[in-house]
Amino acid sequence: MEMIPQIEAQLTEISAKKEANQKEQAIISQKIKDLEDSLQKQYGRQSKLDQEIIDLCAQSEKLETKLNKLNKIADLAQNFQELAEECQDNQELLSTLYSSVSNKVLVEEKPKTVPTLTMQQGNAVINVEEDLNQGSKLSIDKVKAELPNAEKIYQKLVASYLEQYHIYQNIIVDGLDLVWCAVAFIAFGRDSYRQMCRKHHPDLEGSEQSMQLINTAWEISQEYLKSTKH
Repeated sequence: MEMIPQIEAQLTEISAKKEANQKEQAIISQKIKDLEDSLQKQYGRQSKLDQEIIDLCAQSEKLETKLNKLNKIADLAQNFQELAEECQDNQELLSTLYSSVSNKVLVEEKPKTVPTLTMQQGNAVINVEEDLNQGSKLSIDKVKAELPNAEKIYQKLVASYLEQYHIYQNIIVDGLDLVWCAVAFIAFGRDSYRQMCRKHHPDLEGSEQSMQLINTAWEISQEYLKSTKH
């Protein structure tokens, strides 16, 4: 019977330790939740910053294009004024000058880096590509070279995101379908996402379809990377 107090004391000690353990676990769980919430907010902020830099780059390119045209107009106006002054004493040359300007149609040379969009109906493919800038374009071969298990990741993502894959199956961006685009972002990171967004931004003669695919592919890539960290 002498063992009863000893056992009761041990049980009391164990109970106290269990309570302390549970309290510490609760504190740690709360800290983990707080960190996850904070991390989620940081991801959200980072996504907003990404979109902001993409929009700013698009605005910058539009303004630079406009500025270049205005500078050309100013140069043409200056040259015209100088020619008009030189021809002031020759009415025939002056008339020819004014006539040539009024009948001349100035066509701005199309930039080589402007992406072209080909769209067809039904089950045809919407293909967004940049024929004159092949060097910097992402490709399946480049993705495979950077990521040896790219094929396995592709197959896994197709199975996991079958619904999205079917939604975007008729849209190809730079030779990449939705899932290959996601694998490319996994391989090359945020810079490749920004590059694709700048390249195919609707304000830069891109398209809403291509931007939707790119943004969806980015979300898939981030979900995959998060899953591999656990």
